[in-house]
Amino acid sequence: MATGNTGSMTQRHQVLIAMAAGLIAGAAASASDELLDRLVSERQKRRDRRVREAPAHQVAGPRFAAKIAGRRLNRKEKERAKAVFGVLYGLGWGAIHGGLRRKFPVLSRWGGLPFAIPFFFVCDGVIAPALGMSPGLNRIPWQPSVKEMGNHVAWTVTAELVHRVVGKGR
Repeated sequence: MATGNTGSMTQRHQVLIAMAAGLIAGAAASASDELLDRLVSERQKRRDRRVREAPAHQVAGPRFAAKIAGRRLNRKEKERAKAVFGVLYGLGWGAIHGGLRRKFPVLSRWGGLPFAIPFFFVCDGVIAPALGMSPGLNRIPWQPSVKEMGNHVAWTVTAELVHRVVGKGR
Protein backbone atom coordinates (compact mmCIF):
# COMPACT_ATOMS: atom_id res chain seq x y z
CA MET A 1 0.00 0.00 0.00
CA ALA A 2 2.52 2.54 -1.18
CA THR A 3 1.38 6.11 -1.54
CA GLY A 4 2.87 9.31 -2.76
CA ASN A 5 3.76 10.12 0.86
CA THR A 6 6.45 7.43 1.15
CA GLY A 7 9.23 9.95 0.63
CA SER A 8 7.91 12.29 3.30
CA MET A 9 7.45 9.36 5.70
CA THR A 10 11.09 8.37 5.17
CA GLN A 11 12.06 12.00 5.67
CA ARG A 12 10.12 12.18 8.97
CA HIS A 13 11.74 8.93 10.05
CA GLN A 14 15.19 10.43 9.36
CA VAL A 15 14.32 13.53 11.35
CA LEU A 16 13.17 11.41 14.31
CA ILE A 17 16.39 9.40 14.16
CA ALA A 18 18.40 12.62 14.02
CA MET A 19 16.55 14.06 17.00
CA ALA A 20 17.02 10.83 18.97
CA ALA A 21 20.71 10.91 18.04
CA GLY A 22 20.88 14.46 19.39
CA LEU A 23 19.32 13.42 22.71
CA ILE A 24 21.66 10.45 23.13
CA ALA A 25 24.60 12.63 22.12
CA GLY A 26 23.57 15.16 24.77
CA ALA A 27 23.91 12.48 27.45
CA ALA A 28 27.35 11.57 26.11
CA ALA A 29 28.43 15.22 26.07
CA SER A 30 27.27 15.59 29.67
CA ALA A 31 29.45 12.62 30.68
CA SER A 32 32.30 14.08 28.64
CA ASP A 33 31.90 17.40 30.44
CA GLU A 34 32.26 15.72 33.84
CA LEU A 35 35.28 13.71 32.71
CA LEU A 36 37.08 16.57 30.95
CA ASP A 37 36.34 19.03 33.76
CA ARG A 38 38.85 17.11 35.88
CA LEU A 39 41.57 18.10 33.41
CA VAL A 40 40.94 21.83 33.81
CA SER A 41 43.12 23.29 36.54
CA GLU A 42 41.58 25.11 39.49
CA ARG A 43 43.50 28.21 38.45
CA GLN A 44 41.90 28.15 34.98
CA LYS A 45 38.46 27.50 36.52
CA ARG A 46 38.88 30.59 38.72
CA ARG A 47 39.95 32.65 35.69
CA ASP A 48 36.95 31.32 33.79
CA ARG A 49 34.53 32.30 36.59
CA ARG A 50 35.91 35.85 36.48
CA VAL A 51 34.66 36.28 32.90
CA ARG A 52 31.49 34.17 32.98
CA GLU A 53 29.13 32.59 35.46
CA ALA A 54 29.38 29.14 33.82
CA PRO A 55 29.59 27.60 30.34
CA ALA A 56 26.83 28.76 28.02
CA HIS A 57 25.01 25.42 27.99
CA GLN A 58 24.63 25.65 31.78
CA VAL A 59 23.32 29.21 31.91
CA ALA A 60 21.16 29.31 28.78
CA GLY A 61 18.17 27.36 30.11
CA PRO A 62 17.80 29.29 33.36
CA ARG A 63 18.29 32.66 31.62
CA PHE A 64 15.72 31.91 28.93
CA ALA A 65 13.26 30.56 31.52
CA ALA A 66 13.72 33.62 33.75
CA LYS A 67 13.02 35.92 30.79
CA ILE A 68 9.90 33.94 29.89
CA ALA A 69 8.70 33.88 33.51
CA GLY A 70 9.58 37.54 34.01
CA ARG A 71 11.23 36.84 37.35
CA ARG A 72 14.23 35.23 39.03
CA LEU A 73 14.10 31.46 39.34
CA ASN A 74 14.70 29.44 42.49
CA ARG A 75 17.28 26.63 42.52
CA LYS A 76 14.79 23.90 41.61
CA GLU A 77 13.40 25.92 38.71
CA LYS A 78 16.93 26.59 37.43
CA GLU A 79 17.71 22.87 37.46
CA ARG A 80 14.48 22.12 35.61
CA ALA A 81 15.27 24.84 33.07
CA LYS A 82 18.74 23.36 32.51
CA ALA A 83 17.18 19.96 31.85
CA VAL A 84 14.57 21.36 29.45
CA PHE A 85 17.23 23.34 27.61
CA GLY A 86 19.40 20.22 27.34
CA VAL A 87 16.54 18.28 25.75
CA LEU A 88 15.67 21.11 23.34
CA TYR A 89 19.36 21.58 22.47
CA GLY A 90 19.69 17.86 21.72
CA LEU A 91 16.53 17.74 19.62
CA GLY A 92 17.39 20.91 17.71
CA TRP A 93 21.04 20.23 17.03
CA GLY A 94 20.23 16.59 16.34
CA ALA A 95 17.86 17.67 13.56
CA ILE A 96 20.39 20.21 12.22
CA HIS A 97 23.24 17.67 12.32
CA GLY A 98 21.09 14.99 10.66
CA GLY A 99 20.04 17.31 7.85
CA LEU A 100 23.53 18.64 7.23
CA ARG A 101 25.16 15.19 7.25
CA ARG A 102 22.64 14.03 4.61
CA LYS A 103 23.20 17.10 2.46
CA PHE A 104 26.99 17.16 2.95
CA PRO A 105 28.23 13.58 3.55
CA VAL A 106 31.78 14.83 4.16
CA LEU A 107 30.57 16.04 7.59
CA SER A 108 30.22 12.38 8.63
CA ARG A 109 33.83 11.47 7.98
CA TRP A 110 36.24 10.71 10.81
CA GLY A 111 33.43 10.26 13.31
CA GLY A 112 31.92 13.61 12.39
CA LEU A 113 34.99 15.73 13.13
CA PRO A 114 34.30 18.02 10.14
CA PHE A 115 31.00 18.88 11.86
CA ALA A 116 32.24 18.93 15.47
CA ILE A 117 34.85 21.67 15.16
CA PRO A 118 32.62 24.20 13.35
CA PHE A 119 29.78 23.16 15.73
CA PHE A 120 31.94 24.29 18.67
CA PHE A 121 32.87 27.60 17.05
CA VAL A 122 29.27 28.34 16.01
CA CYS A 123 27.84 27.53 19.47
CA ASP A 124 30.55 28.89 21.75
CA GLY A 125 32.09 31.50 19.47
CA VAL A 126 29.04 32.99 17.77
CA ILE A 127 25.63 32.00 19.20
CA ALA A 128 26.44 32.11 22.93
CA PRO A 129 28.16 35.54 22.78
CA ALA A 130 25.44 36.93 20.47
CA LEU A 131 22.76 35.89 22.98
CA GLY A 132 24.76 37.21 25.93
CA MET A 133 25.21 33.73 27.43
CA SER A 134 29.00 33.87 27.38
CA PRO A 135 31.78 36.25 26.39
CA GLY A 136 33.70 35.68 23.18
CA LEU A 137 36.19 32.83 23.00
CA ASN A 138 39.10 35.27 23.22
CA ARG A 139 38.09 36.11 26.83
CA ILE A 140 37.69 32.52 28.05
CA PRO A 141 40.83 30.70 29.26
CA TRP A 142 42.06 28.09 26.79
CA GLN A 143 41.55 25.03 29.03
CA PRO A 144 37.77 25.48 29.46
CA SER A 145 37.49 26.21 25.73
CA VAL A 146 39.35 23.02 24.84
CA LYS A 147 37.11 21.13 27.29
CA GLU A 148 34.02 22.56 25.57
CA MET A 149 35.43 21.61 22.16
CA GLY A 150 35.95 18.09 23.52
CA ASN A 151 32.29 18.03 24.57
CA HIS A 152 31.22 19.03 21.06
CA VAL A 153 33.42 16.28 19.61
CA ALA A 154 31.88 13.76 22.05
CA TRP A 155 28.40 14.96 21.08
CA THR A 156 29.10 14.62 17.36
CA VAL A 157 30.87 11.25 17.58
CA THR A 158 27.93 9.87 19.55
CA ALA A 159 25.34 11.30 17.14
CA GLU A 160 27.32 9.83 14.23
CA LEU A 161 27.46 6.46 15.95
CA VAL A 162 23.67 6.46 16.40
CA HIS A 163 23.17 7.28 12.71
CA ARG A 164 25.56 4.55 11.65
CA VAL A 165 24.07 1.89 13.93
CA VAL A 166 20.52 2.72 12.85
CA GLY A 167 21.64 2.89 9.22
CA LYS A 168 23.04 -0.66 9.33
CA GLY A 169 19.79 -1.96 10.81
CA ARG A 170 17.78 -0.85 7.79
